[in-house]
Amino acid sequence: MEARKPISSDRSISSHKADDKEYLVSVKNHPMLYLMVRPNGTKSWVYRYLSPTHSKNKRISLGVYPNVSFSRACEIWRDYEGLLSRNIDPKNHREELKNSIISKTKNSFNHFAWEYFDSLEQTQKGNTLIRKKGRLELICSYIGNEPISEIGSPRMLEVLLDIQANSLNKAGKLTDKAERCAGIASDVFVYAGARGFCSSNPAALIKSQLAKSSYGHRPAITKPKDLAKLLRAIETLNCDLNTISSLRLLAMLFVRNGDLRRMKWDDLDLETGRWQLKPLKGQGKVTMVKDMVVPLPHQAVAILREQQKINGHTEYVFFSETAKKHHIISDATANNQLHNLGYQNIHCAHGFRAAAKTILQEQLKYSLVLVEMALGHTTKDPNGSAYGRFEYIDDRAEMMQKWADYLDALREGRDTAEFRADAQTKADSTLQLQALIDQLGEDKVLAMLKDRK
Repeated sequence: MEARKPISSDRSISSHKADDKEYLVSVKNHPMLYLMVRPNGTKSWVYRYLSPTHSKNKRISLGVYPNVSFSRACEIWRDYEGLLSRNIDPKNHREELKNSIISKTKNSFNHFAWEYFDSLEQTQKGNTLIRKKGRLELICSYIGNEPISEIGSPRMLEVLLDIQANSLNKAGKLTDKAERCAGIASDVFVYAGARGFCSSNPAALIKSQLAKSSYGHRPAITKPKDLAKLLRAIETLNCDLNTISSLRLLAMLFVRNGDLRRMKWDDLDLETGRWQLKPLKGQGKVTMVKDMVVPLPHQAVAILREQQKINGHTEYVFFSETAKKHHIISDATANNQLHNLGYQNIHCAHGFRAAAKTILQEQLKYSLVLVEMALGHTTKDPNGSAYGRFEYIDDRAEMMQKWADYLDALREGRDTAEFRADAQTKADSTLQLQALIDQLGEDKVLAMLKDRK
């Protein structure tokens, strides 16, 4: 059989056709480098050599032609020849490199970031997850491929300062994006540290080094006269009952829009006027309650009875057939209608919380503790004991009913002086007395009261 001509260029490769059996063709001036031609026509590069460590004949595939070109195969040959000249086995070296890359991938920030994110999907939903995913993607674009144990505070400061500098709002002022990225990066380091893959949390030290953001508060009406005008405007909306009911209840119950949209019939007791829920913001935040009871004024019960006629057969109070994901009205529904009424940058769905907090304290003179409990914020007595979800439920129910009556009076243009006078509260007195008992003890308070008589 005629000897096959050694390969000297890409052009010379084409002359070697498939045969009944596979065969090797040498490469000119490149000892131990061959082109293997298989019966199916596939051509691939092979490097054959004698191992310097075990004195065995070995071979390594360098890839398929033309994906690996003639010139690239020659480059790899030179690298392997260099390894052999230093008594390094090329195949063992390649395996070590591969294992090193796999090890770095498994120990990378990227790996733990997405493992941690997967764990969040069991407890968190919707927009919260979307926002956290975006922050993780941003951080990973900087340090995703770096081993998590090798990321120090200087590196995290460099990353977060760059994020801060590139996250200005339209007015050119700093936002809180870098702070929030620092928060979730810190969570990832804690997650990896608990599993023994890093010994420090470099992100935890950085938050204090970032400049404070300039977001400001979300727009809210806090003057009774302006709130009255808004309440009347809501009643003029020409839209579906879901939307009207949600806006009425946002004003009346001043819960977060996300919690109201996810209201379930199973969580409601319309006979006793109670709504028990687990606020979305309360899961993982020490300043927010994990469990909450909202006393329902009779006006809220009436609205929910009407909702029951259209959605009572579904799981959610604000069920929507057109919603794609959770089958409830969207996050933007309430705000879109407020924009349509001309309240863009003046009042938003979240603004009903600020309106209630301000007016209940300034106008109706309810105590800060009762208002904070109604907002779902954690509250404590002077000894540091947190109030439970059923604490002062009667006082809170009275306040919620008074607030609903006050809103009716505002919307109808009636005099609201009676609410300001009447709300100088028995509830306030009750809380003050309880706080005093908690601080001094019941016996001492009783003795003080006797001395006053």
